[in-house]
Amino acid sequence: MIDFTFEPKTTLEEALMQLFTLVSLLRSENGCPWDREQTNKSVATNLLDETYEYIDAVLEADEAGQREELGDVLLNAMMLVEMHEESQSNAAIDSLNEVCEKLVRRHPHVFGSHRVETSDQVINLWNTIKVEIEGKTSHQDDFFSRVPSSLPPLEMANEIQKKIRKVGFDWPEVEGVFTKVKEELDEVMHAQQHPEDRNEDVEMELGDLLFAVVNLARFLGYNPSVALHRSNQKMRMRFNALHRLAKQRNINLGADNLEAMDALWNEVKQSEVMS
Repeated sequence: MIDFTFEPKTTLEEALMQLFTLVSLLRSENGCPWDREQTNKSVATNLLDETYEYIDAVLEADEAGQREELGDVLLNAMMLVEMHEESQSNAAIDSLNEVCEKLVRRHPHVFGSHRVETSDQVINLWNTIKVEIEGKTSHQDDFFSRVPSSLPPLEMANEIQKKIRKVGFDWPEVEGVFTKVKEELDEVMHAQQHPEDRNEDVEMELGDLLFAVVNLARFLGYNPSVALHRSNQKMRMRFNALHRLAKQRNINLGADNLEAMDALWNEVKQSEVMS
């Protein structure tokens, strides 16, 4: 048993240190077996999950939920800090020093005499600093070498397109992007309608369509992963409502009752408009 008493803290420094102390105790010899078994990979995955839960709370304007999920995000971040401290003394301190130094270096318009007026100018300045001062350039034979290979496909498509945009290879107007999406959709339909044509690849055409849609989201200024996440949540909410209505009215869900399910679906959508 570890002797520890929780005390609410009144400063950010004390609160963060209490969290770090707790994580260290949980990872200690007398701590929790589950916490000791966690790895960088498992905690990093948990960090992604908690980040999406925080996004949900933000989208729902749930302030209490945001506080709780932010705590979970910080918990997983602190767990990673503790793991690095266990394997290499002062690793966390070095990480914090490096990121603080980077923040100062990349903000000469704040901590120096460099002048910028717009966010676009700031981004251009950052890109220049990354290349000319930090030496962060792509490998000679791979323009996308700095795009993490572990990214999920949707996020990777977005990062690839952002990378291309930095060298000016982008649509001048959004109309061109809409046209491209329609063109890719037509190609999917054509490939699906001509299965005898060995040159047609429905899967590849679907990929091209998704890539074009990601490009549209980026061009309009939205994160495609967050947009899709919102749509997923909306579908879950609507179908759960449909499922509840079906149970109340003894309607079996199935292809044989498609007309009835369509009616329930429209009823759910209409109730959203009225609320």
